[in-house]
Amino acid sequence: MSDVLSFDNMRHKVTEARKWREQWHQRWHDASPRTRMTIQVAALVAAVLVAYNYSLSTLLQNAGQETPLAYVSLVPAIALAIAAIKARPLRPEPPIHDRQVDYTVGIPLIVAAVAVNVLLPARMSAMFWVYRIDLLTLPFFVAGAVAVIFGVRVLWRQKVAILFLFLAWPWPYQSVLLRVLNAFTAATIWGLTRILRAFPVAKPVSTLDDTLFVVSHHGQPFVLSVVSACSGVNSVVGFLLVGSAFAAIVRGPRVTKLLWLAGGMALLWMINLGRLTFIFWAGKTWGESVAINILHPFIGLVTFGIGVVVMTLLIKPLGMHIAIAEPRPEPPRQPVPVPELGQPMAKPLRKLPVPKIYLALTVAVVAALVLGVANLNLRSYNLVADASGEPRLQAFVNFPTAPTGWNLRRTAEFNWAKPLFGDTSIWNRYVMYASEGGDLHANLPVVADVINTPDLSAFSAYGVENCYQFHGYALADVAQVSLVGGVTGQAMSYTSQQFGSWSIVYWIIPVKMGSATNYERTVLYVQNAGNGAQVPGLTAPKNLRNLAGSLDPANAGQRTLINNRAFLVAYARELIQSQALRSNTPDPTASENAAT
Repeated sequence: MSDVLSFDNMRHKVTEARKWREQWHQRWHDASPRTRMTIQVAALVAAVLVAYNYSLSTLLQNAGQETPLAYVSLVPAIALAIAAIKARPLRPEPPIHDRQVDYTVGIPLIVAAVAVNVLLPARMSAMFWVYRIDLLTLPFFVAGAVAVIFGVRVLWRQKVAILFLFLAWPWPYQSVLLRVLNAFTAATIWGLTRILRAFPVAKPVSTLDDTLFVVSHHGQPFVLSVVSACSGVNSVVGFLLVGSAFAAIVRGPRVTKLLWLAGGMALLWMINLGRLTFIFWAGKTWGESVAINILHPFIGLVTFGIGVVVMTLLIKPLGMHIAIAEPRPEPPRQPVPVPELGQPMAKPLRKLPVPKIYLALTVAVVAALVLGVANLNLRSYNLVADASGEPRLQAFVNFPTAPTGWNLRRTAEFNWAKPLFGDTSIWNRYVMYASEGGDLHANLPVVADVINTPDLSAFSAYGVENCYQFHGYALADVAQVSLVGGVTGQAMSYTSQQFGSWSIVYWIIPVKMGSATNYERTVLYVQNAGNGAQVPGLTAPKNLRNLAGSLDPANAGQRTLINNRAFLVAYARELIQSQALRSNTPDPTASENAAT
């Protein structure tokens, strides 16, 4: 009897839950279009903000810097504005509402974005952040969320706004701008010197550095430098972004749009020449402090705004116009009464594009939370790269350093490897010896082979594993290990009857090599002599994952390999931190000239 009552009670709860769900579905159906749209937009924006919390904050960090990527921070806001303009269709759309298609399109896009951000950082190490793969996946996540929350029809209508989000990916700007930045700066210097011949408010400094200009205020000269960031490339890139958004919503011939866009970039460059001339004049008239500390920080935004307004006013005279859909009256709604318990649900009188929103919201919320946690973990890359993905660390071959309590000296340079890693590559060998201080001590020296090259692919072609196997070493194990700053390294153990056994840890990071970005592979290794590197209190490294082979702590010979692996992982972490500390130390030889 009790089993029957329990079954009836369960069936009653299921019935009540079903009735509650149907009531909420009916509420969603009876809500006004404005209410439904508000809920959907709020859910989409909240999901994106949670999923890409740290990535979006880095765009804001770049907004206040004097770099060509400063205006890239405007991309999400511009995309949102394009989406608002295209919220209503310009022409009637086919009445196709298939939620199965919505989920078939949307869920794979969301899963792909989540998988890339969860799995690739460990595999790509610091290069995940250098390439800013997180921002590359942003449009995919947004597209999937739009398909799930709004439907495929809205996804297709908003394709321009979603595709515009790809412009927030900084890697293409870096790879292209670095090639043209010097030429752009040279063109600006050429134009500025011609202007100064007619308006002699400053004079070029007669040195090898043609970016320096001397300004005299009441007989007191001071030097200003026109660096690449002030050459006008910032405003040109900014107008390229803003102008592309206008071109996406403006109706008119494509040739006219392209000419308008090119003309706007040329106008912004010429306005920048006027800005530089004005700063020189202000310095001559009111002094260096007024020109640099008061005018320089905001005058660029003012001139950029002037250029955008001028080009916006030219849209209509050039025969173009902004197409905005007019709001259409919503047909009268007739609410469907909720049936009594046990009676079938009445069918709605009209079909909604999204008749049920709660499953869509669940999918978006769960995906956003998972992706948001992974995105927040990207903060660890701050040690080795900045918000735009550019390296923070100076090249080790230029500024060698060692952990606290260790001394190093360079013992060899291998020029024979240049055909392998490039004509400008450098391969140095360093030997590090323990001294006093620090928390890592060993009776064995640590050898470091550091290869610096601009060709990242060379490390794949000539890997560490193949090198040692080629010289007759047998591979005992390979493990992937998390070091520091988001850097992923590999730990390996090799044995050889002729040369003994060695423990190795290596990693690859981007570094500054002058004004360029190079890549360094650092290979640390110690010989497994005696009991190995014995460090009191040193435990096995966390986040270690075996890729091939395995070391057995019960085996006396392999215990030495385990000890040395733990030691080298700890040593690698302190070495990277020491390199970061050395890179952040101000260079006393740096120029102190004020930059315009």
